[in-house]
Amino acid sequence: MNIIPKTFNKKKKRSIVGLVLICSGLYFLATLLVILLLNTHTVTTDTNHLAERAYTISDMLNQAPETKFGETVQILPQNSQTKAVKNIQKGATFSRTLTAKQMTITIPNYEKAILKNYIQVTSQRTSTLFETVIVIIFAGVIYVIGLGQFYLANKKRLIFEADTIAKIKNIRRSPLTQSYLISEDDNKITTELNHLGETIQHQAESSTPAKKNLYAFIEFFEFPIFIYDLKGTIRRSNASFQNEFMATKNLDVFSPYSDVLQFLVNKMLKPTRQEQTFYFEKINAYYTVTVQPIEALERRIMVTMIDVTAYKVTTRAHNDFIANVSHDLKTPLAAITGFADILVNDSANLPPEKIKGFANHIVKETKRLSSLVTDTLEMTRQPLHLKKKKLNLTALTQDVLENFKLAIQEKSLQVTTQLDEVTIKSNDKHLYAILKNLIENAIHYTPNGGKIYLCVTKIAGKATFSISDNGPGLTEIEKTRIFERFYRADQTRDAEGTGLGLAIVKKNLTELGGQIDVVSVVGKGTTFTVTL
Repeated sequence: MNIIPKTFNKKKKRSIVGLVLICSGLYFLATLLVILLLNTHTVTTDTNHLAERAYTISDMLNQAPETKFGETVQILPQNSQTKAVKNIQKGATFSRTLTAKQMTITIPNYEKAILKNYIQVTSQRTSTLFETVIVIIFAGVIYVIGLGQFYLANKKRLIFEADTIAKIKNIRRSPLTQSYLISEDDNKITTELNHLGETIQHQAESSTPAKKNLYAFIEFFEFPIFIYDLKGTIRRSNASFQNEFMATKNLDVFSPYSDVLQFLVNKMLKPTRQEQTFYFEKINAYYTVTVQPIEALERRIMVTMIDVTAYKVTTRAHNDFIANVSHDLKTPLAAITGFADILVNDSANLPPEKIKGFANHIVKETKRLSSLVTDTLEMTRQPLHLKKKKLNLTALTQDVLENFKLAIQEKSLQVTTQLDEVTIKSNDKHLYAILKNLIENAIHYTPNGGKIYLCVTKIAGKATFSISDNGPGLTEIEKTRIFERFYRADQTRDAEGTGLGLAIVKKNLTELGGQIDVVSVVGKGTTFTVTL
């Protein structure tokens, strides 16, 4: 009875024939290459010998001009117009001409560095017919032997596959029978398959409902779970583990993470419940790994892996936020404290203009502190259901510009506007904060006497606000970070502003369902475009 399906046999035969044809083609190409290399080597050798002879004749003619040579040597005059002479005149050291049976070498003949004439020497080419025939015969013999060996090996492999498939089918039909494989023509594969059958029988007989239920139960969870024994073999893993890592039976899957592997190995030596968080660098994720010995199943340990990446990232962002807020609060507070201390203790010795200057500094830092507190509250405010109403975007933009009129005059900025009449349904506080921070940002980064262009219009039915400046511009790295909290493109921590403006813009736009695009050229300026 044929064990292997007919369709499988046909596909196998086609693939084998294709492989034979490819290998044969490559083999014949290699043989042809050897023959070409052999001919090339022979031609090169003949060329070198004939060239040496030509130079020897040249030396003889320079010493004895009356020397006579045979028909194979010709002396060409200096004004000869043959093709060989023209090649030498173009810069070639010598010229070679080949025919089926002869080779001709032409060289220039110099006497005291002055071209005298040309020497042309002709000789019979060395035949490579014998060597070529030998190579072809040898290659043919090797090919026939290799083809025969391939046929025998393939036939043996097909028989082996058919026999192995039959034995595996026996395992599937009767997994609890120990002696269904041993036969008179026993071999190593049969023996190993028999041992496999015994192992399957032992596992099937020792299987408990608890194990079956547990193995089925872990498949319901969407986080990685696997069960391994005290020998380090992974007995079962759920789909989530296999998707995140791989379907494997070995703890070596954690070899890139030595701390995790050491943790699991230690639990094999001392199986107790323990929980620890690890960073998996290759997948850029944090997992809390919990190891729990299973009392119902001896020598089994269950491992659950909870992804805590979002929590870690949030915690780190929270800590960074607190650190940055603390730093930015200290700066104005330190300035206020310092100037106030001077006014309290030394005001009697200070001229009025100094006292006024210190008071102005206190007012300035107090406003900065107030802005920081306001922006911090805005950033930490939890998004609620926003009440939206019909707003005149153009009028709101004009109101914000009016509030910055003094700042624009102080820097002598030229502000050009194109304000179409645009109304939208939005939240007035969110929208005002967006416009305020973008206009304030443009004023801050535009140099004295610079230009700002502001446009409110509708594009494709959507309200669009854009503002351009001719400030220093942003690098590609800066463009990816400007919406981060406390990030400043100029990296000046103590510069004016809180470092939260663009972060508030991004947050408010996200809650409003809008988007912002940035186009910037270093040294030319930056354009922010808001679409709502």
